[in-house]
Amino acid sequence: MSKLINKDLFKKLLLLFIVLQPILDVLTYFSLKATDLSLTIGIIVRVLFMGVSLWFIFFGNSSKLKKYVIGYLVALAAVLTIGLVYNYFAKPIFDPFLELQFLAKTVYFPVMLGAYLLMFTTMNQVSFMRSQILKAISLAMLIVSLSLFLAIITGTSSDTYEWNKFGFKGWFNSGNELGSIVAIAFPLVYIYTLNKVDHLRKWYYFIPMLMLASVSILLGTKVGFFAVLGAAIIVFASYLIYWIIYLIKKKTKEPHLQLRLIASLLFLAIFLIATPFSPTFSNVSGDVGQINEQREEAEQGGEGGFGSEDGETDSGENGGTVGGDDAAAALGEQNLIQSPILKIILSSRNIYFTHIFGMYEEADVIQKTFGMGYAGNYEEIRKLIEMDFFDLFFSFGILGIALILLPFLLIAGLVIKLLFQAPGRVLHPQNILIMLSIGFGTGIAFLAGHVLYAPAVSFYLAISMVLLLTNMLNLNKEIRKSKTSA
Repeated sequence: MSKLINKDLFKKLLLLFIVLQPILDVLTYFSLKATDLSLTIGIIVRVLFMGVSLWFIFFGNSSKLKKYVIGYLVALAAVLTIGLVYNYFAKPIFDPFLELQFLAKTVYFPVMLGAYLLMFTTMNQVSFMRSQILKAISLAMLIVSLSLFLAIITGTSSDTYEWNKFGFKGWFNSGNELGSIVAIAFPLVYIYTLNKVDHLRKWYYFIPMLMLASVSILLGTKVGFFAVLGAAIIVFASYLIYWIIYLIKKKTKEPHLQLRLIASLLFLAIFLIATPFSPTFSNVSGDVGQINEQREEAEQGGEGGFGSEDGETDSGENGGTVGGDDAAAALGEQNLIQSPILKIILSSRNIYFTHIFGMYEEADVIQKTFGMGYAGNYEEIRKLIEMDFFDLFFSFGILGIALILLPFLLIAGLVIKLLFQAPGRVLHPQNILIMLSIGFGTGIAFLAGHVLYAPAVSFYLAISMVLLLTNMLNLNKEIRKSKTSA
């Protein structure tokens, strides 16, 4: 029975599942257009695969890390279950479907992370598996790109924005999620391309990367565009540094270093040349114009700066005024929260933060520890902040967010430790690209949301984290062996 889903079968299912991701998203888009049902084929298939992953975690592997992963998931399940049961009695309105749906979306990421980690730590040919995963992600992103171009050509593409801005999201339901997928996956596609191109005759390996970069500027969102731009700049800079070090120290040159340096420079140049003609450039220019207008209005408004809309200051809770330093601090906090510039940058998420934070301040100690559930203790306005770390903190409390953040902290700690022991190995351009993928994912989760509790996006983030973690674990093992032998 325990061999029903072993590491070899799970590996094949994972590779197939990666390639199916954009197909599931497109099918979800058309099913939502055709029906009002919230239960889509994407949700069904992803939940089934999460079940397969749980089976693999508990019964299908013999990794040395198995007990740690299972212990972590059991602790997380216990905290989330306690919060769910308590909120059933404590919340003014408790919608079982919304609560369970949000909980399932949240646990999807740690389950996938645990399953992939156990799979990698039981593989004999880790480098081959890593190459296969990068290939599958490149193929999936090629499907994303082709579907977007086909939607635009046929005139069936949906718009990324409903008003004011411009962009195409093709046959995908959420422009934010698609932008996040592009941001997280692009560095991984870049790695696959660099690994495959060892001669100019293999230029065709650049096609998926170039097409995905085109998606980032056609989509119109800041997230995907700046992720691709940042990756392009950092990769070129890192290869340039490697090349300079080689010239100075006359060390053994990394294979194809010069070719990769030239290729990264050409890609950066092409992307920058294409940028001014893109929807993203138009949208970013519009945001900058709005910010400049708001700043000028604030400067003309006098010493109040970015005050409240009616120009009045806050009064105390009982009607009294706040005086002295307290008044200045209260006004400063109000100005920050109601700042028009902050509203533009965060798309008014700061307003929803204030709303839910007020609920959290009034919550009892159990809800502060285990969370207030989906959208907090709402009565009329039911709205997430759409900044993942805050949403998860308010929904699952101090213990919940601590457990969710634990994998990020462990990986960061390991990277920092190894950075002092083998900085050249840690800061290899390919490791930097994986770190960029994780950095983009966590940064988007913090500022724009729709990552950690969006299974279509968190799937890619989990892969990036496992790729980096296994690289660092292998490096750590090598360093220990060298110390032992010495």
